[in-house]
Amino acid sequence: MASSRPIRFKISALLAIPIVSLLALWGFAATVTVGDSMNLLTVSTLYDTVGKPGDELSNSLQHEHLLSAEYLASRTDSARAALAVQRNITNQARQRFRERTNTESAKSAMTPDMRIRFNEVMNRLNALDGTRVKVDGGRIGLVGLSRDFSLVPDALNRLSSTMSLNNDLPLFQQSRSLGMISYAKDLMSRERALASGVLGMNRSMSASELQLFNQLATNRVFLLEQNLPDLEPRLRLPFAGMMTSTIYTRYTGLEETLQAGEIIPATEWRSAGDDLEAVYERALTAVTLSLADRAAPSAAATFTRAGVAGALGLVAVVASLLVSYRVGSGLTRELAGVRRAAMEVAEVRLPRVMEKLRRGDPVDVAIEAPPLEPLGSTAEVHDVAAAFDSVQLRAMQSAVEQAKLREGVAQSFRNLARRSQSLLQRQLKLLDGMQKQAEDPAALENLFLLDHLTTRMRRHAEGLVILSGGASGRKWRSSVLMEDVLRGAAAQVEDYARVRVYPMSGTTLVGSAVADMMHLFAEIIENATVFSPPGGEVSIRGELVGRGFAIEIEDRGLGMTPEKRVAINERLASPPEFDPSETDRLGFAVVGLLAARYGVNVTLRPSPYGGTGVVILLPENLLGDPEPVEPVVPLRAEHVPSISALPPVPTEPARFTEPVLPVPADLWKSSVRRGAGLPRRVRQANLSPGLRQDDQRQENGQTSGATERSPEEARALLNSFQSGWRRGRAESEDGGAE
Repeated sequence: MASSRPIRFKISALLAIPIVSLLALWGFAATVTVGDSMNLLTVSTLYDTVGKPGDELSNSLQHEHLLSAEYLASRTDSARAALAVQRNITNQARQRFRERTNTESAKSAMTPDMRIRFNEVMNRLNALDGTRVKVDGGRIGLVGLSRDFSLVPDALNRLSSTMSLNNDLPLFQQSRSLGMISYAKDLMSRERALASGVLGMNRSMSASELQLFNQLATNRVFLLEQNLPDLEPRLRLPFAGMMTSTIYTRYTGLEETLQAGEIIPATEWRSAGDDLEAVYERALTAVTLSLADRAAPSAAATFTRAGVAGALGLVAVVASLLVSYRVGSGLTRELAGVRRAAMEVAEVRLPRVMEKLRRGDPVDVAIEAPPLEPLGSTAEVHDVAAAFDSVQLRAMQSAVEQAKLREGVAQSFRNLARRSQSLLQRQLKLLDGMQKQAEDPAALENLFLLDHLTTRMRRHAEGLVILSGGASGRKWRSSVLMEDVLRGAAAQVEDYARVRVYPMSGTTLVGSAVADMMHLFAEIIENATVFSPPGGEVSIRGELVGRGFAIEIEDRGLGMTPEKRVAINERLASPPEFDPSETDRLGFAVVGLLAARYGVNVTLRPSPYGGTGVVILLPENLLGDPEPVEPVVPLRAEHVPSISALPPVPTEPARFTEPVLPVPADLWKSSVRRGAGLPRRVRQANLSPGLRQDDQRQENGQTSGATERSPEEARALLNSFQSGWRRGRAESEDGGAE
């Protein structure tokens, strides 16, 4: 194996050679050649696509301006025909300008500032048709005509100035000066048009016309005097000859005469202007061609330098890439091996270990976290692999230790809860025996309260068992009526008197699920009583549906927000692993675990009363055989106590203060009227056999259907009957009777 080298050395070798070669060669090429080449390419493209079509368009507009002024002055058919011909020429030049500037090369060569100027030119061109309409209708003066026809040339001049504004090469400086001299020619054409229109009307200039004429003449002279010295002597020669010629002298003499307010023949002014314009145009053409001839060798030399630099740079880049690839590929393979190992631990091994621990299977840390094989020849990569081995080993060990710790804590909670269950069950039996032996109604009422508190304590102990992963200790061998299960669940709630279980079909629940389902119902019912008004009813309804048995528990409280309800429904649908730190919603945790264990669907929904409704769907595998319907046997008259034997009842409903026989709510069912007789209650007679207590099925060798009662039984029966009768009367007067 090759000797290990520090990663700093390899990174330096990987980056130093490409960086040095690229910075040296390509930096030189960029600063010396690329900038000049790109400028030449850009300016050449702009001249072909914008400059040359723009010059043609400007010349056409100058001639149309002159003919439009003559037509406004004479309004003759011959002037109209000449103007129409020139308009066609201008339209063709305008169309060529649009086509050439709309190419992709022209758009890509323009800078953002040039695009703004170009859009200005196009807007001015679109307004040309409106100016023509004014000329045809004679609704524009000579000053307005000069202003409208100056918009496009002015915009073109601003666009041309941006084409070479940032170039400092001598060639571009000469081109910029030539552009200003060409703009002076446009000012001269405006002079000609203004004076031709005035002279065609055979009058002198008005004050506004004279002012505009003087401005145009002054600006033209200024541009020539300022830009001619900037031209090289060879390029300045054609314009110097023009300005010293008799043609130029003749034109300036007539110009001064007009400035003095005198009138000259229109034909003389037109002839002098045509002659000077021809000389001016020849000078511009000659200088432009001379600049183009000079630009060609310069561009060729620039591109030659760019090609040489590019070739040398290409060689350096290829060499750098080869070195970088050879060094970097080895380092990449080493780091890729470490990455694959890390991803395998994070995505495969660790989840597999956690799943085993969750199921309680044994885990061998040495097998699940094997050490990585040596990767490559880089010392730092070896160190990273060793550190990763230590990390994955510690992670596996920590996961196993945490699982053992959680299992130990859960086992401790489960053992403590089992002990509490055993003690509470013994306490319930003791309280039941004391209730049988007590004769004092007040003592019976207190014993009943203790019985109810103990039942609730037993439910909380069962909740701890369920949260710690255990199952309830109580079992039923046979199926139990669903209504009895719900009544038994309601009896385990503190405010059970507000819970109303509506009659339902004789559907039963399998005995193996009675304890856990009763606990699930009790948790939901208690939550409904806690978060509803003190006097509000919590209603329970149930019926068979297509997929099992549906139970609706509904309160009339303030309800909850939609976001909170959605969060609870998601938690109930897929309950997470129980977190001991979340102690504020243990009831929902118990409900979620029980629902997942038995495949029960629990859903919260808004109640039409403003509160919250809970729909519990029990699957079909939890339903037992329906309870058979027993025939109704009428009671004999001697078994019904006389109404006259009951104590007098006050005319106004009042709270019954005399203690009644306390009977646990989960051991009693609504009384049944048999025939036409009064209701009769027999202890545990109406409960499902599965819910009855074995030690109360027979007392003193007598069955529940015995014909004779002891004095204590008779007194309890009368007290219960009187209490139920008064409660029913109070509910009837309040509008709550069934």
